[in-house]
Amino acid sequence: MVKRLDQNHLMTLGWTEEDAQEFVERDFKIRSGLCPNGHGPMEPKGCGQECTSCGFLCNVKNELKPS
Repeated sequence: MVKRLDQNHLMTLGWTEEDAQEFVERDFKIRSGLCPNGHGPMEPKGCGQECTSCGFLCNVKNELKPS
């Protein structure tokens, strides 16, 4: 199970509360193996993941265990 970060534990300069919440949601999607741009599941790629629809690439691995 992937847990969302608590935005109250983030320290940011110049961010609004909405910016922090958006970061938390995008981080949660990425760590869950989903494209943060809303395209669905990402594919494992080297040391991270890639969205085959939009090309979003990151060095964060999917934290969900295959069922």
